[in-house]
Amino acid sequence: LISPSVTDPSPTHTSKQDPNPEENVMSPSPPLTSQQNLKLFFFLSDNDKAVIGFLVFLILVTSLALLFVLYKMFLLKRKRSAEDEEIPLTRIVEPIYAEGLVEAYVSKIADESRLFMDEFQSIPRIFSNYTIKEAKKQDNQSKNRYVDILPCKYHSSFHKEISINNSSCKPKKYIAAQGPKDETVCDFWQMVWEQKSSIVVMVTRCEEGNKIKCAQYWPSLDRETEIFDDFVVKIRSEQHCPDYTIRHLILNNKREKASEREVTHIQFISWPDHGVPGDPCLLLKLRRRVNSFKNFFSGPVVVHCSAGVGRTGTYIGIDAMIESLEAEGRVDIYGYVAKLRRQRCLMVQVEAQYILIHTALIEHNQFGETEVSLSEFHSALNTLRQKDGSDPSLLEMEFQKLPKFKKWRTFNTGSSEDNKKKNRYSDVIPYDFNRVLFRLDIEGNQTSDPEDEDEYSSDEEEESNEYINASFIAGYWCHKSLIAAQGPLPNSMAEFLLMLYQQQTKTLVMLTDCQEDGNDYCCQYWGDEKKTFGDMEIEVRKTESFPTYVRRHLEIQSTKVSRKTDVLEVDQYQFLKWKGRGLPENAQELIEMIRVIRENGNYDNSRMNRNIPMVVHCNNGSSRTGIFCALWNLLDSAYTEKLVDVFHVVKNLRKERQRIVETIEQYQFLYTALEGAFPVQNGAVKTPPANDTTQVINETTALLDEPNSTSGADQKEAEESKAAESSEQEAKESSTAEAPPAEGEKPSTTNGPAATVEL
Repeated sequence: LISPSVTDPSPTHTSKQDPNPEENVMSPSPPLTSQQNLKLFFFLSDNDKAVIGFLVFLILVTSLALLFVLYKMFLLKRKRSAEDEEIPLTRIVEPIYAEGLVEAYVSKIADESRLFMDEFQSIPRIFSNYTIKEAKKQDNQSKNRYVDILPCKYHSSFHKEISINNSSCKPKKYIAAQGPKDETVCDFWQMVWEQKSSIVVMVTRCEEGNKIKCAQYWPSLDRETEIFDDFVVKIRSEQHCPDYTIRHLILNNKREKASEREVTHIQFISWPDHGVPGDPCLLLKLRRRVNSFKNFFSGPVVVHCSAGVGRTGTYIGIDAMIESLEAEGRVDIYGYVAKLRRQRCLMVQVEAQYILIHTALIEHNQFGETEVSLSEFHSALNTLRQKDGSDPSLLEMEFQKLPKFKKWRTFNTGSSEDNKKKNRYSDVIPYDFNRVLFRLDIEGNQTSDPEDEDEYSSDEEEESNEYINASFIAGYWCHKSLIAAQGPLPNSMAEFLLMLYQQQTKTLVMLTDCQEDGNDYCCQYWGDEKKTFGDMEIEVRKTESFPTYVRRHLEIQSTKVSRKTDVLEVDQYQFLKWKGRGLPENAQELIEMIRVIRENGNYDNSRMNRNIPMVVHCNNGSSRTGIFCALWNLLDSAYTEKLVDVFHVVKNLRKERQRIVETIEQYQFLYTALEGAFPVQNGAVKTPPANDTTQVINETTALLDEPNSTSGADQKEAEESKAAESSEQEAKESSTAEAPPAEGEKPSTTNGPAATVEL
């Protein structure tokens, strides 16, 4: 404010020249007093005064505004703290380190899961007292599927004046939402658009137990396009897998020109109506599929079931805790569930879901991710095979991690005194939970729907005193799509044929000779002429010999049923190149026979055929049978999803029957077979083409229309009778193999196999 051009008007000042100017210049000027500064202010112009006043006013207003904002932030923080502490946790549960997951689980699951129950019930069902006035407004009440599950305002997503029942989980990585109702489908898509979400995870069916759980908010393949107010949803593709369906959608907003977004919709369909999935690997696989579609720029992942709390909270909990386990080496499941409930009430709704999070983490921590895409299979296999000196290879270490599941289930029926004589080997007895049941009363059984196989209740099990050494094996598509059986004994021939008859088996696979190295591996249950065993008759109608296998067309009938329509037609495939206790010399010969079975049995296109169990037997129903079943499931996965998981397939088979894939050589054989089935050509893995048509050709009927050819009593006679035709058959088979019929992905239809998955 002080300017050197301003003079002091004091009367003591004189204009007389100083005799010593240099001394006068160097001497400091005396400071101005406050009275002098005030006098100087009055000498300023009006404009200068206005500028100074405005600056002073601006500083004061800014200071007051800053103080007001800080005060409000303090009040809000104190309010949040008070609300969170209003219902404090009654227990302190320490985080679990990775190496202690199994020990913690074992201690908590003991005594009928008492510790799990106490721990889960100590988490308040509803934490926060944030207002739910918006959700309770008259206009929004119809948008809530359940009156007791409402989003609080602090965590709700509000779009203009639209409210939808959902909650964003901090830091907005997920949106937990209820299943859209017909009234909220438009709101749902507006939320997806505004939040820039590119993935929607649906953990329910639209209808379960005759109850509507969620509206279908996407178009079917028949309609292709659906319009919901300002949003146009188109379906680009739909892929059906056993446990989930992946849909690629295109979302357009009419109000924004030239705007189009891709949304991946993944619907998990294997959650049972009651309880939780029995295998946590199903949810781990779902998580891998979801993560494969994530990108850095997309918004939060939308997860919903019906209410948006139970299954939704379980999936979010598993995903978040796996990330925590990988980043920190420990997990706080108890604390995270409490955190979820602070943001949305009742997240992880029941104790079984809370336990499922623990088992999923144990599975992930113990075994890791062993799934490999076909495009990376060869490079991954090379890595697994590499050895460093005397240390085991990664492939050997992977095999050593396989659980043995010894005595994890009971086998009381097969080990009873009455049934011991029906077992070929004392160390391979079917478990009680999945042994094949049948009755001597067969009238009308053959006409039952194979999809109703689960209706064979526990009451029927008590009434059934018949026993056969055979186990149901879960296939890729269906829970009971395979039956692993021992080679029939003289005292079990009738039961073996009766099992085929009652299960309506269309395909029978035999992996042994009747005798090998002087040992009896299987009684011959067929012959040149009709044979009778008990009440069952079997006749060979046609025999075809090939270099590596024999195909016989069998007819099985009960003497108690005289109707021609009750004759069961079965195609038997006997593999000839598996001798002794070793492995097939050429894995591709076994793969080729599997390809022929898939083609002739129409297993790729027919949902009905996949639901009818295929019977596979060797001498004990485990060693060779286990390898065949593993390859069958692996090829199904490869053709459908372009993915294989040898470790997981073998682990599941070991749960269902003893002595399956016991040696490292058998385990390596599975990898070798897949390596040859999907060779690398021009830098890419060659896979069969996708099906272009769903036309079904009944080759079995065509064979029956032909004249009967020579039938053999055993494989040697059959080979001799066809010796002259071997080269011709081989040439024909090779030409067929060069251009096999479609065996790729399943056709994208809304009536795909996903609707018949059993758990």
